[in-house]
Amino acid sequence: MLPVVVLDASLFPPHAPYESCSPSSRSILVSEGERDTAKFLPYADEPTFPAKRHLAKFAHLEWEEKFDPDSEMIQLETAWRLCMAHKLSLNDINRMSIIKAIRTSHNSGLLLDGQQRDFLHWPGASQINVKGGLLENWVPQEDDLHGRLTSMLRISCPIINCLLPMCSTHAYPFSSYLPSKKPRITGESMRLSEGNPCGQDCFRLVADIERYESLPPPSDEVDQVSLADNLSVILGIAPDLFPCQSSVLCFKSCKEIFVKHLQLFPDNVILPLDRELSTALSTDGESGTERETKQGKKKKKNRPLVQYCMLDPCAHPGPCTTATCQCYLNKMHCWPACKCGLSCVRQWPACTCQKCEDVSCPCVLGKRECVPGVCVRCDAGKKNPCSNTRMQRQDSKLIEVKTGSYGLGAFATEDMAVDAFLGTYVGHILSNNAAEHTSEIMAHNGHNYLFEFSVDAEIFDAAQVGNQTRFLNHGGNGMDNVDASSKLVNGEHQIGFFTKRRVDAGEELFLDYGLNYWLHHGGKKCLGDEGTVAGGEKDSEVIFEKSPLASVDDIA
Repeated sequence: MLPVVVLDASLFPPHAPYESCSPSSRSILVSEGERDTAKFLPYADEPTFPAKRHLAKFAHLEWEEKFDPDSEMIQLETAWRLCMAHKLSLNDINRMSIIKAIRTSHNSGLLLDGQQRDFLHWPGASQINVKGGLLENWVPQEDDLHGRLTSMLRISCPIINCLLPMCSTHAYPFSSYLPSKKPRITGESMRLSEGNPCGQDCFRLVADIERYESLPPPSDEVDQVSLADNLSVILGIAPDLFPCQSSVLCFKSCKEIFVKHLQLFPDNVILPLDRELSTALSTDGESGTERETKQGKKKKKNRPLVQYCMLDPCAHPGPCTTATCQCYLNKMHCWPACKCGLSCVRQWPACTCQKCEDVSCPCVLGKRECVPGVCVRCDAGKKNPCSNTRMQRQDSKLIEVKTGSYGLGAFATEDMAVDAFLGTYVGHILSNNAAEHTSEIMAHNGHNYLFEFSVDAEIFDAAQVGNQTRFLNHGGNGMDNVDASSKLVNGEHQIGFFTKRRVDAGEELFLDYGLNYWLHHGGKKCLGDEGTVAGGEKDSEVIFEKSPLASVDDIA
């Protein structure tokens, strides 16, 4: 028999109150409709919560939305008859606007709404379930490789940090425009470009390119025909894809892919004009604008540091040098998510550093991380990238969350040097107006997890969704050992946390929330701060549970 151990619960102090938070490594964008709709009433059983004042800020209450199940079934039946009996496509039915849109996105539309409820069977209905044989004509056939690739490209998030279909972080409209590209990089240029071989069969190890150009065309064997067809489709979408990358997609050796590439696009068919257009993405890591400067052309002034004007990625035919490009109109750089590609002359110029560890690097000076595929000298995106890519690689130190100076806190699990990366701040992405909807909740529970980029910028709210960085407590007057920094990471602004000094293992991590937090959100200063902000709350219990709402620019 196992011994029975009796513990006296009264000897253990109760844990501090804590509200659950879903862990996430990515921020989640709250759409305009969700921002204006109250999904539930928080603290409904607590009489001290100002429920009426809280709900008055929302335009809609989800539990009061009118829903007619009979109307939904009639609309589904209408769609079925138009599609099956009259052979209209679902896109044609949507354009008629006689019923609710059948599919507006991956998580909205008539079909999805009907699948959330039990199917109602009624006399005279032709359907037996929600889909009922409706042709999902937005799904390409299984053997249509080009259709499958292009359909995935059209719904995939263009942000290099994401690259997920229908992602929940970014709200950029999915453009149906896919640029029709011609090859601009010759096989010889690929072979002579900088980079490490991907293996023993890498095309970079080819000694004589002329020997490969003179090889006979592919045989009629099924395997070779299939490889040629698949590679032709892939290169038709991305003709300048390097063989090292194509070999991963086609499950063939790099050299074999290189041979097929030369047979599909011989060097002599790549026009000189096309080669000139590709000078912005050189094989030696220098951008076209840098080479123009070296040739004696007028040197343009460096743009200021991080630009907070967020634009949707441009997607248009032609170069980004006319009014058809919104980046051109707003005098902004294009970024990796733009459909113009990394070779566009409006892309940020590549750095030519090896380490990128100080302000001599233009990327570090501009408060942006090095871009894979552009900054090739520092090996960004490769096996041994520079330190200025830590946020996009999420190469952060492990921190522990446990009882700290004020409620829960974040602690170092190992000795950390200066400028150690701790992680990025994530949460729900709100507008300033939507953030005001949370004021009654914050005042009631004393928790404030809002963090803004700058004035009039979008705000992160880590109250319901976040990661370990939400537990950084405040420390002022030199007590803080963590800095917050906003950087442009592959075109996306992110807030990262870095150590200001050496931190020992087990030491609590503190962040100075900044004057803006105390001026606008009240509270008695603490942990080394002197004085009390005018109009601040005197209830220290409320203050100690708060987390940072401050502009990155205000943080010391």
